[in-house]
Amino acid sequence: MNKGAILLLVATALGGAGCTGEGARDGHPGKGQPADLPSTVVPAELVGTWEHGVIDFALWENYKEGHYAGRNALPMREAMVLGKNGDAKYYRYEQLHPFYESLIDCEGTVTVEGDTFTFRPTKGRKRYYDARNAVNNKDRALTDAELVDPKLAGKRMYAPVADSDPAALRITVPTSAPYNWYKKQ
Repeated sequence: MNKGAILLLVATALGGAGCTGEGARDGHPGKGQPADLPSTVVPAELVGTWEHGVIDFALWENYKEGHYAGRNALPMREAMVLGKNGDAKYYRYEQLHPFYESLIDCEGTVTVEGDTFTFRPTKGRKRYYDARNAVNNKDRALTDAELVDPKLAGKRMYAPVADSDPAALRITVPTSAPYNWYKKQ
């Protein structure tokens, strides 16, 4: 077999691999999600970006230590971006001033059943800033155990908050008191 035929064979095999299995799901090749990960169409009233506390997405990726931690900072903030096709992203910021800050972002899929949705993250990132000793700062991928942690993954019950402007959802997680997510404009 000549070099050209071998290259064509390899290119064909690699090209076909991108359309099935890893990276292809529900007709969405290349999303980076396993083919068998459940997702559902998300109802129109849930599609969009929701947040509890303010997360500045423009600064998220280039975050500078101490940006959110300050005199009146909330100890925890979260946001979730829900796509109509069931793709989802989750962001979580935690801080205990003046000790540490933690930023987590992950992506995966969501299934919606009645008044409950379930987020299944497949990959993510954690940035940890030790306010007292920068040597302990870390930027790493989430572990398999962290990806199934109920703080990130799992079921959340929701109910629209009547007459809220902006739109709001009352979120209930099994281990915490209910709280509101507000639709980001």
